[in-house]
Amino acid sequence: MQSRSIPLFTLCGLAAIAGARAGETLPTLEVEGRAEPDFSVHRVVAGERAAAPADSAELVRKAPGANVNRNGALTGIVQYRGMFGARVNVRIDGLNIAPAGPNWMDPPLSNLPTQFLDTLTVVRGVSPVSAGAETIGGTVRARSRRIDFGDNDQTRFQGELQGGYASANDAGSAGLLLGAADRRQRFQLEGSWDDADDLRAGGGDELIPSGYRRKSWALDYGRRLAGQTLDVRYQHNRVDDAGTPALPMDIVFLDGDLFGLEYQGRLGALELEGRLHYQSTDHRMDNYSQRRAPRMASGMAMRRFAVTDSNDWAWDLRAAMALGGGEFSFGVDGWLARHNADVFSPDRAAFHIENYHAIERDRIGLFGEWEGDLGAGWGLLAGLRYTHVHSDAGEVSANGLGMTQALAERLVETFNGRDRARNDDFVDLSAILSRAFSDQLTLEFGLGIKHRAPSYQERYLWLPLESTAGLADRRTYIGDPELDPETAYHLDLGLEWRSHAAYLTPRIFYKRVDDYIQGTPLNSGDALAYRRRVVGMLKGPGFCTANPGAPLCVPLRFSNVDAEFYGFDAGFGMRFDPHWSIDGSISYVRGKRRDISDDLYRVAPLNGTLALTYRRNRWSLTGEGVFYAAQNDVSRTNAEQATPGYGIVNLHGSYRMGRDLLLYAGVDNLFDRFYHDHLAGYNRVAASADGRAADLAVGERLPGAGRSLFVRAVLSF
Repeated sequence: MQSRSIPLFTLCGLAAIAGARAGETLPTLEVEGRAEPDFSVHRVVAGERAAAPADSAELVRKAPGANVNRNGALTGIVQYRGMFGARVNVRIDGLNIAPAGPNWMDPPLSNLPTQFLDTLTVVRGVSPVSAGAETIGGTVRARSRRIDFGDNDQTRFQGELQGGYASANDAGSAGLLLGAADRRQRFQLEGSWDDADDLRAGGGDELIPSGYRRKSWALDYGRRLAGQTLDVRYQHNRVDDAGTPALPMDIVFLDGDLFGLEYQGRLGALELEGRLHYQSTDHRMDNYSQRRAPRMASGMAMRRFAVTDSNDWAWDLRAAMALGGGEFSFGVDGWLARHNADVFSPDRAAFHIENYHAIERDRIGLFGEWEGDLGAGWGLLAGLRYTHVHSDAGEVSANGLGMTQALAERLVETFNGRDRARNDDFVDLSAILSRAFSDQLTLEFGLGIKHRAPSYQERYLWLPLESTAGLADRRTYIGDPELDPETAYHLDLGLEWRSHAAYLTPRIFYKRVDDYIQGTPLNSGDALAYRRRVVGMLKGPGFCTANPGAPLCVPLRFSNVDAEFYGFDAGFGMRFDPHWSIDGSISYVRGKRRDISDDLYRVAPLNGTLALTYRRNRWSLTGEGVFYAAQNDVSRTNAEQATPGYGIVNLHGSYRMGRDLLLYAGVDNLFDRFYHDHLAGYNRVAASADGRAADLAVGERLPGAGRSLFVRAVLSF
């Protein structure tokens, strides 16, 4: 955030969107991101986007190797090199945050609206141990916007007003920031608003329901004294009537509060940092207020609603000091999360399922890391981390289930009768060795041993249901408290080449994962019998007898298997003259089982972007192509569908009026291409709540947005 003399977002059109800072001679890694001095990370500056997406997760698509799993408009789950969900360490202002929905209707980045977002950073390659615990699938860091302290005792006032519209879903957005600062303290107030109707795909098909309503506001106060800085933040988020057509239910509301503290200072030779937050979110969802509820074979509607909540404490305390010609950092961090989820029926007061009850997942970690020069152009970043994870769950119950009550009671008795407390201890290692051959060429080799303890869904889902952290594969699952932690062995080789007018940052990687957690089919037991009884009520009593292997009839149990991931990704670009430049990226990953011949679920296909930009002092224009290959390497275990390849064209432009007003306009998917995003879920909705038939068939993969014209204005004052 900048002072009054430099507008809050120093936006210089899509030339700036390409990320070049004053004095730099190179373009950035991609059209709408900013390159870091260290090519091991990729940073996107939210204020330099032509179109600000409602879901902050959408921004990671620009980073090589990164992508997004989507089950609805605000449900972006980060994917990096084929891993997603709890395997990717997503931190907001340096800390993890617990989704309230057991199906991740509110994944971590949904807690930070784009209007509040300053930067989003994707760590490329092996995550250092200082990046956090359970980084088996990589690390993404989001930073909220903060105005700077002033240079003197005079109070400086500043602000920003922004607004935008996109035609594909009649989406409106607005953001306001008001701030005041001097050299000792700063204060800011932020507000954001987002509103959208159902999304139109290419050719005009509508995704129902896919609209949303969201309001957020935040207060931030900072105090600086004698080299010490303390920041206090409060944020409130409210989401209403948000459709999630790939999940069994839609969002009725999400209501959350977050309180945060940050400290920076020195103690002798030690540089100190501390972060702490507490967050609490209440959540309600149902399958009938925005869509037509599913019906039994008898014609009776199966209306359900769920009430869930989560709260967590998280902290990160660390120090750094000069040691051995480099810097040694060490610290302790923790994350204590609690969850509950109950399912009800509005038509039967006796119906009640404790989906998850009194869930505890507590994680404590210690790390030490050294970074420095080894001489002769060699550098090293290496560290160790110890992590302890304790998880437990309370007793559950199920009532009013009619024909399935007896089977459910047996599952309840089995779950309640076992010891559910688990303790996992593991040590992570990361080492990143670099060699600078010249000012233009650097080689980096990374290796790591990383672990992840099972999530609470993977351990404590006791009844065959689909509350699986957003897997959205239309399969029901049960958990297993006996699951072992995942162990991954990483190898990563990267190259950075830069000249005065071009750059190339390719990487290749391999990751071997032992005890990878994956659903495997049940072939006996009460959970299988329960599921077949439910399907009989939906499809008729003989359906599973006639189709015993149908995915609808066979639940999956979370199990330990063996897997591997390998591939490559790269950013590249060239500046032809002061006006013309080209930027792009390419990403490929293959995810496979090692114990059987099968591919892993929901892995991004080969994809890339290519953008050509023309820029002048006050305006710029960018044409961008986004390309995805067909994905035929799909999981048979998850009954995953293959998807064809596609390409779309986007045009973005900007114009600066005076010093403080910046205007953007453009069109995404210029030719209104109808396409299926392989990382989107499958449609679950046959009709809207008022009976309007869906344009998409049930079971069809959700398509991407059709042609969307957008405008956006940013006024700094």
